[in-house]
Amino acid sequence: MSDDLMSAFIEDSKDHLESIESDIMALENLKGAFDEELVNRIFRTAHSIKGAAGFFGLEAIGRLAHRLENALHLVRDQKVRPDQQTCQVLLEGFDQLSTMINEPVAGECMDITSTLETIQGLLTPTSKIETETSLQLCSNHGHSIFDVDMFTLDQGLKGGKFLYHIEFDLIHDIHRKDKTPYDIIKALQDTGLILDCHVDIGATGTLESGFAQRIPLNVLFASIIDPEVIGALVDVPAESIRRLERSMFQFHSCNEPTASFPVDKDAVSKENSPWRVINDQAILSLDEHFGLTQAQSFCRLLLHPPDDVAHLRIDLSGTQSIDIAGLQALVAALRTCAGQMRSMRIVSTEHLREQFQNLGFAWLLGDAI
Repeated sequence: MSDDLMSAFIEDSKDHLESIESDIMALENLKGAFDEELVNRIFRTAHSIKGAAGFFGLEAIGRLAHRLENALHLVRDQKVRPDQQTCQVLLEGFDQLSTMINEPVAGECMDITSTLETIQGLLTPTSKIETETSLQLCSNHGHSIFDVDMFTLDQGLKGGKFLYHIEFDLIHDIHRKDKTPYDIIKALQDTGLILDCHVDIGATGTLESGFAQRIPLNVLFASIIDPEVIGALVDVPAESIRRLERSMFQFHSCNEPTASFPVDKDAVSKENSPWRVINDQAILSLDEHFGLTQAQSFCRLLLHPPDDVAHLRIDLSGTQSIDIAGLQALVAALRTCAGQMRSMRIVSTEHLREQFQNLGFAWLLGDAI
């Protein structure tokens, strides 16, 4: 198996899906009888793919896996009978999921509307409403930390499970401990349910205010593990674990202010600028290594790009290595450009793309924002 995180996720997903057809056929052959172990195995396949897909930015794959997970929750609760019709819908859904996993980039472009609607048709009237009702956990500053549907939240709390907000720092809790974000996701899935998972880009700061030396990975986690021992399992400081109650989630949307970032363009001399301007695009080529020292210079340049240029291009074609500080600077730069109403695109080599993926930042190499 490749060390590449995305490849590891794909291979793990294929392993889970390898026996899914025979498992669903075995479920159908029970003629409506209930086999808890068999149903749990099928459910875990959907859940494991959903939990990791969100982190990798595979939104369509995550949506389909989540819809299958919802249906299987009801099968596990014996509210939906695993008859021939149900099993056929599940089989078609997992077949579509397998196709998307085999070619994730193409899979993200597939129209899965019909498949999603067919699976949704398995749900009870009450559960349909619950899956369409969004609940949010807001911070003290009013922005959303987690956005989860009511059905998923209530399923996570079943069976006396505790609900936790766990904040991993990608720099200190993961990267510097020689772990990967995917390692964390898999370990949590072995001991509970990941209800939501995302990197808090806002916490990285901006180039104007100075970016923080932390990149939070927020996980909404449901588990039977007692609060007194959860810290030993996840290996993060006690202050990074918060036990939640359902009452903390709100129906209404949080109000997240839109920031604007003024730039003093006269503060930097334009002489000998490393920026190259071609038409309406400014190009900045980075050094062979992009780490903390280079990131500081990079941030100063990004604060003062050439005048009257709406599109920025960061050229990493000559860069051989990048560390977490460099990645953090790129994240802060993307947020700053969004506030300045500029687009920014990062151009990389395949070699460097693997380093981005290994650190869980392949999404940075997408289209300009």
